[in-house]
Amino acid sequence: MHARLAMVCLGALLAATSARAQEPQRPATENQEESAAPPGSRLQGPGDIDARVMLNADVILAFINVGVGVDVGVLKAGPGVLAVGGEFETGACVSPCIALNLATGYAFSHLFYSPNARVSYHLLPGNSPGLQKLDLYGLVLGGVTVTTTRVTGTDAGSGTDFDYQGSDVGPSLGLGAGGKYFFRDNLFVGAEGRLRYSAGEYTYTARAGRVTLSDSQSTWSLSGFNVQLFVGLRL
Repeated sequence: MHARLAMVCLGALLAATSARAQEPQRPATENQEESAAPPGSRLQGPGDIDARVMLNADVILAFINVGVGVDVGVLKAGPGVLAVGGEFETGACVSPCIALNLATGYAFSHLFYSPNARVSYHLLPGNSPGLQKLDLYGLVLGGVTVTTTRVTGTDAGSGTDFDYQGSDVGPSLGLGAGGKYFFRDNLFVGAEGRLRYSAGEYTYTARAGRVTLSDSQSTWSLSGFNVQLFVGLRL
């Protein structure tokens, strides 16, 4: 009796095991959303909107630039996330213009405005817990630069007032890399190193007394490498 009962139980167990083995196996990733970053990471993801306020200046304050920008996470691309956005930056000549004003008694000014579209690719080099508060990325940007310069004063020899004004619109292209550090859940600080090309030739109007001339003059350039600092908020 006991032997027959044991055989029945063993047969039922083998039947259940065989039926389960015949069920189709789900892939390990089925019904699980693929992630470009480990849990808790602050890497910008699809739908994340990062707004920031920017500051850029060199050590001698030749130019001081300020601006605003926004990036929106769009889609996962390979191991990272692609984002698109835009920025608006404006800058003014500071220390050189002050030095020229003091040396000549004339009034010098140089301003520029630069709206740019940008594309960034966000990727962490690993899944270390120490990287969870970081968002690292490479970027390209493109737009235009509107620049103006002006010199006004009075000629010391003749006493004639003069006014020189130049302006131009040129391309603005850049390539760089940056990073954000989240010191709170949605607040971050960061920096970008950018190699930029932006140059052109002034069209100017010069007035001396009652005489006014218009022409093209020497080229201008804001090209070079710069480091931009910023603070921001993830919405």
